[in-house]
Amino acid sequence: MSSTDARTSGVASGPEAGRPEPSPPARWDRRRLLLAAGAALLVAALVVVLALTRGDDTDRTPAAAGSSAPSTAPSTAESTDAGTTPTGTAAPTTAPAPETPVAGPDDQLPPALEPVGLEAQGPVGDGTVVTLPAIEAVQGSGQGPGNVAGPALRVTVRILNDGDQEISLDGVAVNLSYGTDAAPASPLDDSSSRPFTGRLAPGEEAEGVYVFSVPSGARETVTVDVGYRAGAPRVLFTGRAA
Repeated sequence: MSSTDARTSGVASGPEAGRPEPSPPARWDRRRLLLAAGAALLVAALVVVLALTRGDDTDRTPAAAGSSAPSTAPSTAESTDAGTTPTGTAAPTTAPAPETPVAGPDDQLPPALEPVGLEAQGPVGDGTVVTLPAIEAVQGSGQGPGNVAGPALRVTVRILNDGDQEISLDGVAVNLSYGTDAAPASPLDDSSSRPFTGRLAPGEEAEGVYVFSVPSGARETVTVDVGYRAGAPRVLFTGRAA
Protein backbone atom coordinates (compact mmCIF):
# COMPACT_ATOMS: atom_id res chain seq x y z
CA MET A 1 0.00 0.00 0.00
CA SER A 2 1.27 3.45 -0.87
CA SER A 3 1.54 6.38 1.44
CA THR A 4 -1.27 8.14 -0.37
CA ASP A 5 -3.61 5.29 0.11
CA ALA A 6 -2.64 5.06 3.76
CA ARG A 7 -3.61 8.71 4.35
CA THR A 8 -6.83 8.21 2.56
CA SER A 9 -7.74 5.15 4.41
CA GLY A 10 -6.77 6.79 7.69
CA VAL A 11 -9.24 9.60 7.21
CA ALA A 12 -12.06 7.26 6.31
CA SER A 13 -11.28 4.90 9.12
CA GLY A 14 -10.84 7.44 11.93
CA PRO A 15 -13.25 7.97 14.86
CA GLU A 16 -15.22 10.84 13.03
CA ALA A 17 -15.82 8.69 10.00
CA GLY A 18 -19.40 7.68 11.06
CA ARG A 19 -20.77 11.28 12.15
CA PRO A 20 -22.23 13.34 9.31
CA GLU A 21 -21.35 17.02 9.30
CA PRO A 22 -24.27 19.61 9.10
CA SER A 23 -24.57 21.24 5.79
CA PRO A 24 -24.29 25.05 5.66
CA PRO A 25 -27.63 25.57 3.75
CA ALA A 26 -29.64 24.08 6.67
CA ARG A 27 -28.28 26.67 9.14
CA TRP A 28 -29.26 29.53 6.79
CA ASP A 29 -32.90 28.22 6.54
CA ARG A 30 -33.35 28.35 10.33
CA ARG A 31 -32.12 31.93 10.46
CA ARG A 32 -34.58 32.95 7.74
CA LEU A 33 -37.44 31.32 9.63
CA LEU A 34 -36.52 33.18 12.80
CA LEU A 35 -36.33 36.51 10.96
CA ALA A 36 -39.72 35.93 9.30
CA ALA A 37 -41.33 35.06 12.64
CA GLY A 38 -39.90 38.21 14.21
CA ALA A 39 -41.17 40.35 11.35
CA ALA A 40 -44.66 38.84 11.67
CA LEU A 41 -44.70 39.60 15.40
CA LEU A 42 -43.61 43.18 14.71
CA VAL A 43 -46.39 43.66 12.13
CA ALA A 44 -48.97 42.24 14.54
CA ALA A 45 -47.77 44.58 17.26
CA LEU A 46 -48.08 47.56 14.92
CA VAL A 47 -51.62 46.54 13.95
CA VAL A 48 -52.62 46.36 17.64
CA VAL A 49 -51.09 49.76 18.34
CA LEU A 50 -52.88 51.33 15.41
CA ALA A 51 -56.21 49.78 16.47
CA LEU A 52 -55.79 51.10 20.00
CA THR A 53 -54.89 54.55 18.69
CA ARG A 54 -58.01 54.74 16.48
CA GLY A 55 -60.15 53.55 19.38
CA ASP A 56 -58.86 56.40 21.54
CA ASP A 57 -59.66 58.97 18.81
CA THR A 58 -63.18 57.58 18.45
CA ASP A 59 -63.74 57.77 22.20
CA ARG A 60 -62.56 61.37 22.31
CA THR A 61 -64.78 62.56 19.39
CA PRO A 62 -68.18 62.39 21.25
CA ALA A 63 -66.63 64.09 24.22
CA ALA A 64 -65.41 66.92 22.02
CA ALA A 65 -68.82 67.20 20.36
CA GLY A 66 -70.53 67.19 23.73
CA SER A 67 -68.23 69.87 25.09
CA SER A 68 -69.36 72.32 22.36
CA ALA A 69 -73.04 72.13 23.38
CA PRO A 70 -72.77 74.20 26.58
CA SER A 71 -71.07 77.00 24.65
CA THR A 72 -74.28 77.75 22.68
CA ALA A 73 -76.69 77.61 25.63
CA PRO A 74 -75.26 80.59 27.54
CA SER A 75 -75.28 82.76 24.41
CA THR A 76 -78.99 82.02 23.91
CA ALA A 77 -79.74 82.87 27.51
CA GLU A 78 -77.68 86.02 27.36
CA SER A 79 -79.45 87.18 24.18
CA THR A 80 -82.84 86.52 25.79
CA ASP A 81 -81.87 88.45 28.91
CA ALA A 82 -80.66 91.33 26.75
CA GLY A 83 -84.16 91.75 25.26
CA THR A 84 -83.74 89.79 22.03
CA THR A 85 -85.25 86.59 20.78
CA PRO A 86 -83.07 83.44 20.38
CA THR A 87 -82.77 84.16 16.66
CA GLY A 88 -81.06 87.47 17.38
CA THR A 89 -83.96 89.72 16.31
CA ALA A 90 -85.14 92.51 18.52
CA ALA A 91 -87.88 91.64 20.99
CA PRO A 92 -91.27 93.17 20.08
CA THR A 93 -92.05 96.34 21.95
CA THR A 94 -95.36 98.12 22.36
CA ALA A 95 -95.43 101.38 20.46
CA PRO A 96 -96.61 104.35 22.51
CA ALA A 97 -100.08 105.55 21.73
CA PRO A 98 -100.13 108.73 19.64
CA GLU A 99 -100.87 111.82 21.58
CA THR A 100 -104.21 113.50 20.98
CA PRO A 101 -103.60 116.90 19.42
CA VAL A 102 -104.75 119.76 21.53
CA ALA A 103 -106.84 122.30 19.68
CA GLY A 104 -105.20 125.70 19.55
CA PRO A 105 -106.72 129.10 19.06
CA ASP A 106 -106.52 128.76 15.27
CA ASP A 107 -108.59 125.52 15.35
CA GLN A 108 -111.54 127.13 17.12
CA LEU A 109 -114.45 128.80 15.34
CA PRO A 110 -114.65 132.56 15.68
CA PRO A 111 -117.34 133.82 18.04
CA ALA A 112 -120.91 134.20 16.80
CA LEU A 113 -123.03 137.32 17.13
CA GLU A 114 -126.50 137.25 18.60
CA PRO A 115 -128.93 135.55 16.17
CA VAL A 116 -131.17 137.78 14.08
CA GLY A 117 -134.24 137.01 11.95
CA LEU A 118 -133.96 135.54 8.50
CA GLU A 119 -135.01 138.88 6.95
CA ALA A 120 -132.89 141.11 9.19
CA GLN A 121 -129.50 142.69 8.58
CA GLY A 122 -126.42 141.26 10.21
CA PRO A 123 -123.75 143.93 10.74
CA VAL A 124 -120.36 142.46 11.56
CA GLY A 125 -118.98 145.63 13.18
CA ASP A 126 -116.19 146.54 10.76
CA GLY A 127 -118.40 148.05 8.09
CA THR A 128 -119.41 144.69 6.57
CA VAL A 129 -123.14 143.90 6.48
CA VAL A 130 -124.63 140.46 5.70
CA THR A 131 -128.23 139.83 4.62
CA LEU A 132 -130.31 136.95 3.20
CA PRO A 133 -132.28 138.29 0.23
CA ALA A 134 -133.97 134.93 -0.47
CA ILE A 135 -134.55 131.44 0.97
CA GLU A 136 -136.34 129.19 -1.54
CA ALA A 137 -137.68 125.65 -1.38
CA VAL A 138 -136.36 123.72 -4.37
CA GLN A 139 -135.84 120.19 -5.57
CA GLY A 140 -132.09 119.92 -5.33
CA SER A 141 -130.14 118.07 -8.00
CA GLY A 142 -127.15 116.11 -6.77
CA GLN A 143 -124.03 116.29 -8.92
CA GLY A 144 -120.91 114.35 -7.98
CA PRO A 145 -120.19 111.83 -5.21
CA GLY A 146 -122.00 112.35 -1.91
CA ASN A 147 -124.76 114.46 -3.45
CA VAL A 148 -128.32 113.15 -3.23
CA ALA A 149 -131.13 114.87 -5.12
CA GLY A 150 -134.20 115.74 -3.08
CA PRO A 151 -135.99 118.48 -1.12
CA ALA A 152 -133.66 121.37 -0.45
CA LEU A 153 -133.39 125.05 0.47
CA ARG A 154 -131.61 127.51 -1.79
CA VAL A 155 -130.14 130.39 0.23
CA THR A 156 -128.95 133.65 -1.33
CA VAL A 157 -126.40 135.54 0.80
CA ARG A 158 -125.51 139.20 0.18
CA ILE A 159 -122.42 140.93 1.55
CA LEU A 160 -122.04 144.70 1.54
CA ASN A 161 -118.62 146.22 2.03
CA ASP A 162 -119.45 149.46 3.81
CA GLY A 163 -115.89 149.91 5.03
CA ASP A 164 -112.88 151.65 3.56
CA GLN A 165 -110.77 148.57 2.64
CA GLU A 166 -111.12 145.88 0.03
CA ILE A 167 -112.07 142.48 1.41
CA SER A 168 -111.56 138.96 0.03
CA LEU A 169 -114.57 136.73 -0.55
CA ASP A 170 -112.62 133.50 -1.10
CA GLY A 171 -112.87 132.60 2.59
CA VAL A 172 -116.64 133.03 2.99
CA ALA A 173 -118.23 130.03 4.74
CA VAL A 174 -122.00 129.41 4.75
CA ASN A 175 -123.64 126.59 6.74
CA LEU A 176 -127.22 125.66 7.56
CA SER A 177 -128.81 123.65 10.38
CA TYR A 178 -132.45 122.79 11.03
CA GLY A 179 -134.74 121.47 13.75
CA THR A 180 -134.66 121.94 17.52
CA ASP A 181 -131.50 119.81 17.73
CA ALA A 182 -129.74 121.96 15.07
CA ALA A 183 -129.02 119.05 12.72
CA PRO A 184 -126.43 120.09 10.10
CA ALA A 185 -127.78 120.17 6.53
CA SER A 186 -125.72 118.58 3.76
CA PRO A 187 -124.62 121.04 1.07
CA LEU A 188 -125.51 120.12 -2.50
CA ASP A 189 -123.42 120.78 -5.58
CA ASP A 190 -126.54 121.96 -7.36
CA SER A 191 -126.37 123.58 -10.78
CA SER A 192 -127.75 126.82 -9.32
CA SER A 193 -125.03 127.10 -6.64
CA ARG A 194 -122.68 130.10 -6.95
CA PRO A 195 -120.26 130.32 -4.01
CA PHE A 196 -118.47 133.60 -3.23
CA THR A 197 -115.15 134.25 -4.98
CA GLY A 198 -112.89 137.18 -5.75
CA ARG A 199 -112.55 140.51 -3.93
CA LEU A 200 -115.07 143.14 -2.88
CA ALA A 201 -114.15 146.82 -3.12
CA PRO A 202 -115.39 149.42 -0.61
CA GLY A 203 -118.98 150.53 -1.29
CA GLU A 204 -119.83 147.44 -3.35
CA GLU A 205 -121.87 144.33 -2.64
CA ALA A 206 -121.86 140.73 -3.92
CA GLU A 207 -124.14 137.73 -3.71
CA GLY A 208 -123.54 134.01 -3.36
CA VAL A 209 -126.01 131.15 -3.70
CA TYR A 210 -125.87 127.93 -1.63
CA VAL A 211 -128.14 124.85 -1.73
CA PHE A 212 -128.70 122.52 1.28
CA SER A 213 -130.65 119.27 1.64
CA VAL A 214 -133.47 119.95 4.16
CA PRO A 215 -136.53 117.69 4.59
CA SER A 216 -139.83 119.39 3.80
CA GLY A 217 -141.24 118.75 7.28
CA ALA A 218 -138.20 120.04 9.20
CA ARG A 219 -138.15 123.74 8.30
CA GLU A 220 -139.91 125.27 11.30
CA THR A 221 -136.56 126.34 12.70
CA VAL A 222 -133.69 127.00 10.32
CA THR A 223 -130.38 128.67 11.19
CA VAL A 224 -128.02 130.10 8.56
CA ASP A 225 -124.41 130.65 9.77
CA VAL A 226 -122.26 133.07 7.72
CA GLY A 227 -118.58 133.77 8.32
CA TYR A 228 -117.12 136.12 5.76
CA ARG A 229 -113.45 135.88 6.78
CA ALA A 230 -111.25 134.05 9.28
CA GLY A 231 -111.31 135.60 12.75
CA ALA A 232 -114.32 137.81 12.08
CA PRO A 233 -117.51 137.28 14.13
CA ARG A 234 -120.02 134.91 12.52
CA VAL A 235 -123.50 136.17 11.68
CA LEU A 236 -126.46 133.89 12.61
CA PHE A 237 -129.88 134.12 10.98
CA THR A 238 -132.70 132.00 12.42
CA GLY A 239 -136.44 131.57 11.75
CA ARG A 240 -139.01 129.56 9.85
CA ALA A 241 -138.19 128.78 6.23
CA ALA A 242 -140.61 128.15 3.35
